[in-house]
Amino acid sequence: MASSGEALSVRLPEPHDGARMPSAIRRSLVLAGVGLLYLAIAVGFFATIWLTPGGPFSSALGVGGDPQLAIWFLRWQGFALAHGHNLLFTTYLDAPQGVNLMWNTTAPLLGVALAPLTLTLGGVFAYNVAETLGLASSAMAAFVMIRRYVRATDTIGTIAALIGGALYGFSPYMAAHALGHPPAVTVFTAPLMLLLFDDLFVRQTRKAMRAGVALGVLAAVQLLLWEELLLAEAVIGVVGIAVLLSFRAVTRPNEPLTRVVRQRWAYAARGLAVAFATFLVLAAVPLSVQFFGSQTVHGAVWAPNQFVTDLLAFIVPTPLQAAAPAFAARISEHFSATIYEWSGYVGIPLIALLAYAVRDLCRRGLTRQAGLVGIFAVMGVFVALLSMGPVINVAGRTLPLPVALIPLAIVFVVRRRVAHPGVRRAARIMLWTFLAIWGATIFVPIVSDVIPARLMLFVFLFAALVLAIWLDHALRKARTAGRSLAVRALPLALAGLALVPLIPRQPFPTMPLAVPSFFSTPALVDQVPSGSVALVAPFAYDWRLAVPMLWQSEAGMRFRMPEGFAWIPGPSYVPHRSALGDAMAGIAKSGSAPAMTSEARRGYSHDLLAWQVQTVMVGPMANQDQMVRFFTDLLGRPPSQEGGVFVWFGL
Repeated sequence: MASSGEALSVRLPEPHDGARMPSAIRRSLVLAGVGLLYLAIAVGFFATIWLTPGGPFSSALGVGGDPQLAIWFLRWQGFALAHGHNLLFTTYLDAPQGVNLMWNTTAPLLGVALAPLTLTLGGVFAYNVAETLGLASSAMAAFVMIRRYVRATDTIGTIAALIGGALYGFSPYMAAHALGHPPAVTVFTAPLMLLLFDDLFVRQTRKAMRAGVALGVLAAVQLLLWEELLLAEAVIGVVGIAVLLSFRAVTRPNEPLTRVVRQRWAYAARGLAVAFATFLVLAAVPLSVQFFGSQTVHGAVWAPNQFVTDLLAFIVPTPLQAAAPAFAARISEHFSATIYEWSGYVGIPLIALLAYAVRDLCRRGLTRQAGLVGIFAVMGVFVALLSMGPVINVAGRTLPLPVALIPLAIVFVVRRRVAHPGVRRAARIMLWTFLAIWGATIFVPIVSDVIPARLMLFVFLFAALVLAIWLDHALRKARTAGRSLAVRALPLALAGLALVPLIPRQPFPTMPLAVPSFFSTPALVDQVPSGSVALVAPFAYDWRLAVPMLWQSEAGMRFRMPEGFAWIPGPSYVPHRSALGDAMAGIAKSGSAPAMTSEARRGYSHDLLAWQVQTVMVGPMANQDQMVRFFTDLLGRPPSQEGGVFVWFGL
């Protein structure tokens, strides 16, 4: 924000210390060095995998069933490419109807990029690579973005951007989603889109078409990485416009906002039109498959209050943090979000430092740094409130109070205590924007599928910006004042103390993936007709039991299955109920097989015929003996036992 009050023209000054701009070679060396450093941090982050002999080939980062789902999705892309199958639709799950993969976190672009690894070194290795590169590339994108807002021509600016990028790329959000969500940690487009948003709505110094094309390409890339994040980025863009208008209202209280819109809209509209056209050209096929193809999903896929940020989650560490006292872990275990969504922890030290940074810069008047941290801080708070979902949750208890009461209370206090007309108008703009977006995330189809807790990604992005800008300012101020080395290092020490509580626990959670030799031995698994349907036990009745998908993946997609964990019409993420599926699920849960009456036998046989099953396999599972007896009775003959699996061939 310029001191002249140009709230919509937030630019940094040119370097004034007489230093020359770095050469292209020096910039390249800096970027390469920072990229390698982030990669080394990511490897250290996941030391339990990468520093253990054979680790990346036999174990997966994370817990539960999600890593196995992600491995399957990565493996499918390589298999589809090699065999000419559709990348966006498969009948290898939920056969014979199949699955529309555009309604799932398939990340086709990630799968295609890693296809050489999945086809040569295996899906487990490719999954671990995806997780590691996801963190490193996201941190690198944030570093590149932050350099625009600090004086990146010297060591101080580079250090500030380096720390900010690390906060974004290795935040508690990343630690939570690294438990099994490669697309959710490969989030490099968010910082880059912020740069393009700045070009279109603030700087407006380059050709609008150029920024529009770049934005359209980035949007298409994100669509094929993780569609939910693309929708969230659009929501954050609306928030950004509202914040810019609010800051303009504060600095120019007597100027009609319609005039501001007219001044800026023509340029931005051209860029957005080009972006939309570019996006449609690149995304026409995947979007047509998603909304007009087979097995299209209709209806909300998640309950509105299922995965939200608890009010205490911002300050209470979870077991994913290294510094998590037992009492804090007990509190966090009651949060409504699952372990994969424990992404809300910011910590009291970092919150305090960010608040001090905003106060320290803003009390110096309407400087550029004050405008930047003010804008990013307001956006961070705004998005943090959105991440709380429709109603307030405290320690896992849902209160009958809408989250909208919090911004209402803030606006009430502002109107009572602040007489400045611009501030009061800005508060109204922000309130109405919040109510509109908050309502859309609850009631508007598609928008309501954005999981609120995952918006914390942007909270850490804005926190990284505020921290980096303040560090750049504080370090330069200390150097200019000729302070002692200890005093000059104080801002870095404060930043370190604020970030230490965010360090993830070590060793990072991993899970060994034991695959019966039947599926990894070609001489055995090739007895199954290629592309035929095989019914595998344990049957997919619970998202945590995705082992059949892992076995299918390790078998090189030799067979199709009438089961799997993927969103299908319903909406449902498990196969539709069937007599045989219910019987198999009951055996796995209780060990009790239903009576094999003539009516039950007809129902089970009907399912086998409808699914076109040619092979039945019973792998390692709970109550395996009972499952084997059940199929022996149903099929009228005993199985073959090969490679740790009981198999009935040639049905």
